Amino acid sequence: MIVFNTTFHVEKEIQEDFVEYMLQHYIPMCTRSGLLTSPRLARVYGKEEDEGHSYAMEFTVADIVALERWNANESQAIHAPLLEKFKEKLIGFSTIMQTVEY
Repeated sequence: MIVFNTTFHVEKEIQEDFVEYMLQHYIPMCTRSGLLTSPRLARVYGKEEDEGHSYAMEFTVADIVALERWNANESQAIHAPLLEKFKEKLIGFSTIMQTVEY
């Protein structure tokens, strides 16, 4: 199982709009094809809160091949509206992790 995580840092003034957008638009668009599943949006606590807030958006994916297919076929159409809406008030980076079975 692959965990696909994107951590976003958002300025304080857009925090509520960002969360609403993620829940109402971003998550449904990301999961529409079924390649990304089990969405979870979590607030990241840290020292940067004076400058804004960070959120981790996490999905599970069956394998790397499925994630690559999602990236090739769907991600641009999903990320472009997010970046257009929030512009320079949002930055993010993605991490791909493999679940360790025990």
